[in-house]
Amino acid sequence: VGLSDANLSKKELCEKIQQYVPNFIFQEAAIGKDPDQRNYVVSNKKIEDTGFSPIYSLDLGIQELAKGYVMIKNSKYGNI
Repeated sequence: VGLSDANLSKKELCEKIQQYVPNFIFQEAAIGKDPDQRNYVVSNKKIEDTGFSPIYSLDLGIQELAKGYVMIKNSKYGNI
């Protein structure tokens, strides 16, 4: 299940992540062909028509993942 306002390209998603993780580096490469050739916009209309709405936004999800990664990385039990 997704967010209708979060239909982003991979580049746009990387740029969004950079807003919360400034040292996140991504590189666009014109060399080669991307094996993922999907170019459609996902529709969440059916699930939204049932009244469902996600609790978390994309921004909050990115923030939570970034915070969790730091916690795991700094833990003696983390192996990421």
